[in-house]
Amino acid sequence: MIVMAALLFLLAGCQGNDWTVSVKTTPFYKEGTASSFAVAIQKDGKPAGGLEVTAVFEMANMDHGQTVVQLAEKEPGLYEGNVQLPMDGEWDALLQIKDGDETVEKLVTLKVKKQDVAAMINGTAITAAEVKFYQTRWQIEISSAMEAVKKQYRGEELNERLSYWKRQLNETTEPRSAVTRLIELHSMALLAEEKGYSVDEPAVDREVENRKRQYEGSETAQTLIRQYGEAAFWKQERRYVQLVLLAQNVWNDMVEQVKNEHPNVTEAEMRFLAQKKYDELLVSQIDSLSIQLYLSGR
Repeated sequence: MIVMAALLFLLAGCQGNDWTVSVKTTPFYKEGTASSFAVAIQKDGKPAGGLEVTAVFEMANMDHGQTVVQLAEKEPGLYEGNVQLPMDGEWDALLQIKDGDETVEKLVTLKVKKQDVAAMINGTAITAAEVKFYQTRWQIEISSAMEAVKKQYRGEELNERLSYWKRQLNETTEPRSAVTRLIELHSMALLAEEKGYSVDEPAVDREVENRKRQYEGSETAQTLIRQYGEAAFWKQERRYVQLVLLAQNVWNDMVEQVKNEHPNVTEAEMRFLAQKKYDELLVSQIDSLSIQLYLSGR
């Protein structure tokens, strides 16, 4: 048993060094899916690199056997691996840490939750519910644009513009497209937080109220919101608005950079250059993050 092994280790001791372990990513349960487990390991207060780390998972107070996973070092002191657990609940993970001739064992207890996850970004889940919400609001935006186009244009130009928006509308049915856009949004919101930006509740309240007034003028929007469920939609919209406002800070930074570097450009040129900087920063940010996709078979 894992508990007995941990007790034996404590009795045997490891007198010379102070080892600490902290869980950075807790795995989740989704049938047939492996999820990420990551720990940070320190030795004498410093990140411990070059270790061989094995995690032995065993469910607390139940006999579901053991699951053994080798963890790989992702950066100094950070070790990660994928584990497929048979159910949610409380799990013990015995970490067997080998540092040269020295072997250390550390026990951590995990609360593994059942989640219908579409993707993970640095340990934060994008759930299937969030993807469904995004598809709905994407449909609302496109349908509202189509309503505006019908009021403004006639004849061949109307048909061309409607054809474009219909292609966009078809894209909303593909979960992977929604997940891609959500990953981009989450990534830039994370970058904004790294830069020290935050969003206060009154700002979120104002933006949500603005969107409610905007959607009141669209019969299609009202129908889609009712079909989704009004309470659930506005709860998700509030979180979405927080992410958008955070990411907007990064966009504003790009605009200021362009204005400083090119003070004489037109508004259109400024937006073009700012978008180019934003897109380059987005690629760099995504490359720096730990992202897992769980959409296979959908």
